[in-house]
Amino acid sequence: MSDRPVFSPPAALLWIAERLESTGCQAWAVGGAIRDAVLGLPRADWDLATEARPEEVRQLFPRTVPLGMEHGTVGVLGDDDAMYEVTTFRLDVETDGRHAVVEFATDIEDDLARRDFTINSIAWRPATGELRDPYRGIEDLRARVLRAVGEPAGRFAEDYLRVLRAFRFAGVYDLTIEGETLSALRSAAAHLGRLSAERVREELLKVLAADGPSRSLQMYAEYGALDEWYPEITPGAAEPGWQEALGAIDTLPVHRRFLRVVRLFLGAGGDEEGPADRSDRVEALLRRLKFSNLEIRRGAHLALHYRPLVHPADGSASIREWLHTVGAEHSRDLFRLHFAAARATGSVDNQRALAYTWRRVHEEIVEHAPVSVAQLAVDGTDLLAMGLPKGPLVGLMLDELLAQVIESPERNDRDVLLESVRELIELGGLDSQEGGMEE
Repeated sequence: MSDRPVFSPPAALLWIAERLESTGCQAWAVGGAIRDAVLGLPRADWDLATEARPEEVRQLFPRTVPLGMEHGTVGVLGDDDAMYEVTTFRLDVETDGRHAVVEFATDIEDDLARRDFTINSIAWRPATGELRDPYRGIEDLRARVLRAVGEPAGRFAEDYLRVLRAFRFAGVYDLTIEGETLSALRSAAAHLGRLSAERVREELLKVLAADGPSRSLQMYAEYGALDEWYPEITPGAAEPGWQEALGAIDTLPVHRRFLRVVRLFLGAGGDEEGPADRSDRVEALLRRLKFSNLEIRRGAHLALHYRPLVHPADGSASIREWLHTVGAEHSRDLFRLHFAAARATGSVDNQRALAYTWRRVHEEIVEHAPVSVAQLAVDGTDLLAMGLPKGPLVGLMLDELLAQVIESPERNDRDVLLESVRELIELGGLDSQEGGMEE
């Protein structure tokens, strides 16, 4: 880490800053890009703070998006088609722990004074190369310390989301939380329930987008965030399985963020926990954080079928039955969850067994072995044409045919299945007029 950070912003950001400066308005690069540059880390997104008011920014640039005009933020599309947030210098004039009323300021120092932590209160002016660091954030970054700007208790009381942000920054950047900041954070954690579900969800997703989110998640458990938003998994955080769960989350690929969510919400529950209880817990947590209905259904389904997994010793018919039960489209995710658990515990034997079993499951999928009614060579229309009445009997007959095909995939032939239907009708003494099988 050099004495003076090296800033290498995209050319498009420099052009935006130059355009703002040409009108007499200062433009400062702020936020995560500056913080990461100090640490020598790459950063894709860059933000600017400026004297210019939102309406002025929109007049200066041909392509803009009003991201939050009331808070001074305009998205400016550069010639690289990336969006850069340009925000007017601000002052907080009123806060209630989850919302802030702001007024526009004219000096970068005022804007930096309202920020949460010293590591986020650094600004660099591309036009002059000037660096502003009034709260010695660079020094804290180099010492690996997370410190609130100003008086910590008041800073958290302005916006309790800063408690969760503290966990994220401390975990992602491997920082030690400074004593007074930590004490204020502990007290402020009791107010996390005042935040909106959407803000809590987005902050959690940012944590889970990190390379190793377990350190931040452990802070959630230690400092009360689980109690406020995830009480269903709080008891398990004191169990040995909690560390295994965190390890599994770390080993899941970063781009499998939703699977990381599911694994977190599965908690430290053991084999003795029932599938329905597991599924209900995950569904409740996803619903509380206002995930989409599709995500809620997916997460609850994965939790329901997380255990038992298909066994290496199972025959082909059993594997197809398992695929029918869980859905082939979910099978990969279920194996990903179990592979993560095996990697977290370091069990080479479990990883080998899973790899062997997955190869067999994958072969069944690739060979298009029928595992659902939709894959049968006949459908309800065919059965109706044979004289079956409309109603539940058609579905029952299709289920019976599927069971035959799962056992013997070669039977998935139209003529073979129709012949089987005829035999079942004759054996059951079907009276098509009365619509039932005689006992």
